[in-house]
Amino acid sequence: MSLPPLDLTLSQSSPSFHPTVTLHLNPPSSSLIPPTCNLKAHVSIILPDELFLDPDELADKFAGSAISSYTLSQTGEQGKGKGRVKVDIERPSFNYIQDEEGWIVLDILVDVPNQRPIGRIEEVGVQKEVKVEIPLHGRYLVPFEHGERAVLFPREIRGGWICNTNTLSESQLPVIRSSPVQITLPTGRHSHQPFVEVVTPLVIWLGWGWLVYKIFRLRSRVAQRKSTSSVDVSEKKDI
Repeated sequence: MSLPPLDLTLSQSSPSFHPTVTLHLNPPSSSLIPPTCNLKAHVSIILPDELFLDPDELADKFAGSAISSYTLSQTGEQGKGKGRVKVDIERPSFNYIQDEEGWIVLDILVDVPNQRPIGRIEEVGVQKEVKVEIPLHGRYLVPFEHGERAVLFPREIRGGWICNTNTLSESQLPVIRSSPVQITLPTGRHSHQPFVEVVTPLVIWLGWGWLVYKIFRLRSRVAQRKSTSSVDVSEKKDI
């Protein structure tokens, strides 16, 4: 018995620099699942360059959830293969020059609770929806006059139902034609650029000046205490 295609939809939290996208997985009816099947959903998501994932945050978020396992990787040379991912959270988005190399890929296995009828109950129950929350972070983007930019998530999503732990490769998973969500990320404004160029170095120099001032204050206090201590010792000797 072949399993039906993966039924998946997406939703997102309110717009912010740290949006959360929720995957809504709708398992097939129990009558379509083989008796010995330990049903799981295998989903592979390619992120747009404007967004990234924090590996430590993912580990905390997925702990104790329906996620049985996951890998975070990136496409290799010419978009082929995967290597260990190293997330640079300070890197701005290079979407305007980026090709297939270096895209971040999230590969997850989602457990589906067994909801088969027990005993002689003949009713075929409808499997409950399984939700998976994916916390995202926006990269620094080039300025736009409106102060925001709309990004479609994901770049690509593939997935399917599986009955065993032998996962499929990304190329073997069928593409899911689910409508992407539009995520609005804040950006700078072109009109603010002259102001930023003046204020930024000024704030940096003021910060350095404050730090130097504090260092000299501390050194003068230490010197004053040493001087006071030496005077007290000399007075005690005279007595």
